[in-house]
Amino acid sequence: MSQPMFPSYRDVAEALTTLSALGSAEQNHGLLCALMSTHVRITREAWVDSLLSGHIEPGDERGREAYQLLHQLFNATKDAFQSEDFSLPLLLPNDDTPLDERVEALAAFCQGYLTGIHLLGMDVEKNSNARVQECFQDLLAISQAQLTQAEQKDQYNEAYFLDIIEHVRIAVLTIMEELRMLSKQYNHAVC
Repeated sequence: MSQPMFPSYRDVAEALTTLSALGSAEQNHGLLCALMSTHVRITREAWVDSLLSGHIEPGDERGREAYQLLHQLFNATKDAFQSEDFSLPLLLPNDDTPLDERVEALAAFCQGYLTGIHLLGMDVEKNSNARVQECFQDLLAISQAQLTQAEQKDQYNEAYFLDIIEHVRIAVLTIMEELRMLSKQYNHAVC
């Protein structure tokens, strides 16, 4: 069985606009990744419905297609979290987008991720697991990233940006793995 295709940033952004959904594509994907990395059980319908500010009218084919595209994003993200190689693509604008806009989108992804963590009752300021806490601090710093005019023109910042994307991906993976191990330890201690 083939994995669901990961929808493009532009398609997800358009779907969210069509549905008058709350938040940006990157913020909502960050939130979804937080739910997945903390092993929360959530259905795709519940996640998509939580983004909507209203309902889809009967006969609204464009709205239904947008809703299905968000289902596709959920399924593809879930599959990425369950894959052996953790090949999670972050939902960000493509490389043709100016670097400052991509940096802002990555910051918004991290904001969405940390918002999801906070909504689940985890403290991003102080966590007893040192590895998780370090990842939270890194994501918090990236969530506030901005480029100055001079930095936008620096040719090396493109390479740095790619490194930061990989760092975010590794931070999300580390949090997921650490929380999985803590859960197993807790379950063994309770039994």
